[in-house]
Amino acid sequence: MIKKVLLALLIIIPVSIGAGYLYFQQIEKELPQILKVEDYKPLLVSYIYARGGEKIGTFTREKRILTPFNKIPKHVVDAFLSAEDDTFYEHEGINYVAILRAFMTNIKAGRTKQGGSTITQQVAKTFFLNRKKEITRKIKEAMLAKKLEEHLSKEDILYLYLNQIFFGKNSYGVAAAADTYFRKPLDQISIAEGAMLAGLVTAPSANAPTNNPAGAKDRQRYVISRMVDTGAISEEQGKQAVNEPITVYMEEEGGNVAPYFIETVRQILVEEIGEEMLLDGGVKIYTSLDYKAQMDATKQSEEGLKALDKRQGYRGPVKNLTKPEEIDAFLLATRKTLERKKAPVRIITADGGVMPDRPLVVFQKKDETGKVVSNLPEYLPVGKSVEGIVTAIDDRWGVAYVRFGESQGIIDLEDMSWARKPDPNVASENAPAVKKVSLVLKAGDVILVKVKSEVAAVGERLQKEMSPSKKRGVTDPNALKDLPKFEDYAQVTLDQEPMVEAALLSFDQNTQDIVAMVGGKNYDQTKFNRAVQAFRQTGSAFKAIIYLSALDRGWHAGRVIADAPIVFEEKADKTDVEAADGQEDIKKWKPHNYGNKFEGDMLFRQALIQSLNIPTVKILEDIGIPWAIDYSRRLGIFSSLNNDLSLSLGSSGVTLYEMTKVFSHIGRLGKRIRPTIIQKVLDTDGNVVREAISLDKRFEKEIAAVDQYFAEKRKAASAAPAQPTPVDGQQNLKPTIPPIYFDDPDQLIRPSTAYLMTNMLGATITDELGTAARARALGRPAAGKTGTTNGYFDTWFIGYTPQYVTGVWVGFDKEMSLGTGEAGGRTALPIWLEYMKNLHQNIPPTSFNSPEGIVFANIDKKTGKLASSRSKEVVNQAFLAGTEPKELSESTSTKEEADFYKEDLSE
Repeated sequence: MIKKVLLALLIIIPVSIGAGYLYFQQIEKELPQILKVEDYKPLLVSYIYARGGEKIGTFTREKRILTPFNKIPKHVVDAFLSAEDDTFYEHEGINYVAILRAFMTNIKAGRTKQGGSTITQQVAKTFFLNRKKEITRKIKEAMLAKKLEEHLSKEDILYLYLNQIFFGKNSYGVAAAADTYFRKPLDQISIAEGAMLAGLVTAPSANAPTNNPAGAKDRQRYVISRMVDTGAISEEQGKQAVNEPITVYMEEEGGNVAPYFIETVRQILVEEIGEEMLLDGGVKIYTSLDYKAQMDATKQSEEGLKALDKRQGYRGPVKNLTKPEEIDAFLLATRKTLERKKAPVRIITADGGVMPDRPLVVFQKKDETGKVVSNLPEYLPVGKSVEGIVTAIDDRWGVAYVRFGESQGIIDLEDMSWARKPDPNVASENAPAVKKVSLVLKAGDVILVKVKSEVAAVGERLQKEMSPSKKRGVTDPNALKDLPKFEDYAQVTLDQEPMVEAALLSFDQNTQDIVAMVGGKNYDQTKFNRAVQAFRQTGSAFKAIIYLSALDRGWHAGRVIADAPIVFEEKADKTDVEAADGQEDIKKWKPHNYGNKFEGDMLFRQALIQSLNIPTVKILEDIGIPWAIDYSRRLGIFSSLNNDLSLSLGSSGVTLYEMTKVFSHIGRLGKRIRPTIIQKVLDTDGNVVREAISLDKRFEKEIAAVDQYFAEKRKAASAAPAQPTPVDGQQNLKPTIPPIYFDDPDQLIRPSTAYLMTNMLGATITDELGTAARARALGRPAAGKTGTTNGYFDTWFIGYTPQYVTGVWVGFDKEMSLGTGEAGGRTALPIWLEYMKNLHQNIPPTSFNSPEGIVFANIDKKTGKLASSRSKEVVNQAFLAGTEPKELSESTSTKEEADFYKEDLSE
């Protein structure tokens, strides 16, 4: 029997050894080639910069900051070695003792509690193998680890490991983790912080300090104890590291600077350099954005929308809370949100707790005399909007008491007088002010409030007022003695989040840079970019194009046109059945001016300044719709345009991008602007991948179609037979080419024509009747045009100086009225004005350059003739040389004749 067993063993053992050899030989053939360190090309972060060098965003699939091994601090390396592989420098890829120890530990625990893989094995697994838990994979891992040790130095293996390992929050590599969690460069990481990072390796998401501070602290303690055991640090250093508070950042840095702009850059670069290079290639993208201008554009848009929103009325509270536990939870959540927004950090203490972990109490700060100096903690500045809950209403003094976080505030009746019920048919100035707090608010209402001051001044104001008791409905003359202690409250105003949207686009007229872009009020709510994607009716803003095109059809600033009622008749579209009866259906259209008033005879310039509809329609009828459409295309309008007289009143849907470019062309004396959005793109070696890219790239097909159209028209015009034209008694044999075609493809219109338009658009600001009179507050030469559509659905203001052009649109995404009287000069222009004021700080006022062929004349504002002693109003007006008036002004019409032209017509 023994002989048979021995014989079987003699057969089985060699066969098994042979089979095992063949098995391992086959596995070895399947092993991938070991990479060289030079071949390591990990996925890298691409950074986006403003034109001043400020970092404004990133593009990445894996956040990684590639760091050479000699730049990684020794104590950081020691933390990982102590925690993961303390015999790294002794073994040759596999630690058999560690494997046996882990096996026994896991048997006792009944689960996988400890791993025995070396760092070299982890590199092999990460770079070459899948994560399936198979015996073959473990064998391949061990074999690869041996090969890695043969081909690479220990430092090279650590370099690969520490740059590739995952730390949670999309961060790969220890340098990226340091930036994500601590916002520090790697060389500034402390022993305590390095140990916390090393503790994340086993479960980066579960033990992330942002998600599980107690778990992160436990793992950190383990790593520090191992560092002490291995002699990497002393016991004293270990104690200090364990007790060191760790400041952890909860959010990524710089994510909301210019989200619509950044997304537009991404869309363009995906087409230009490919998604792989953009997201993984670590390129540096230098854009045209002006950081300061963008921040202010966002601020002014927000403030302009809030001002409009308040004029529309109060839509009511967010909700109402009555249960004490609900109120306490709400206030605590508010405080945490405010603290995180102010300083998005979490401080992890030695016991794994989080600071500040304190009860919710009412904050108040007093000076040495006991006087209250602030009712606001440092994380809640004046001007901040925050959700609060109404705790009480006091109609006697006309105030509402509010709690928000650990603060308490008071709303004065005067600071909520706007809170009428919304009614778009009633102009805000005609709406009655709120007279009683209880008609608007009640206890338990969750509302938005804006902090006005740290200490309420209601009491002081009431004491200073004449007859304050009467004003507040109190008959007792001694009532002021019973004033509440208003100084115990912060002063807040009733606020609410606007529903209306706004877009802003701004170009540098000299460099052609896009310096600011606002695509909407909240990118997180909607990615729709209203600056480049929204096709909205332009209203009167389009009149600038109509009047500009008329200048090249023989019109001039002093030409008289009648602003009188008119009815246009045209054949209506009919079905075949309707047409068969032989009856001709006539459609009537009667345009009206804003306010339904008519001015009678007036000058071409004045009709534009006052943005009158009737003269504009008559001008379009005179110059011809095809001419105006061609002119619009030449100026950069590629959107579909209505082929009827309503074109003159801005009935077509056009983007803010197109309209802002049109006004830029005018301000640039007819020279095309190619708005730059990307200045250059560099690869990781500093080589230029792409030169300057214009936002026109996004509309390449549309713009190319327009350019091709004009190229063909110019070619046809040049090839036409010569038409002799008398010129000073001679015969001019050169064919007449329309003035919108030039040898220079970037010269869109004649410089003189553009300047004449700038001169008149400037008067929309300086003239007392101008629709853009508010823009006078800019305090420097500027030109622009307001726009308002029927029903106050869309409002615009586009204006420019010699340095910058900026367009603003305001409206609802789903078309509805902004409210009676909410025209472009009241909604869009204030945003433009405040933004342009700040944009031009430290820039001396300069006038628009006048090109050759322009002359100036003092004319009578009423007749357009040369001003005389009988002229009541005189203006200095620009003319194309030869078109300026030659006659002196005299009054020839009677008052009765003038009034006749102002009368309305029946339908």
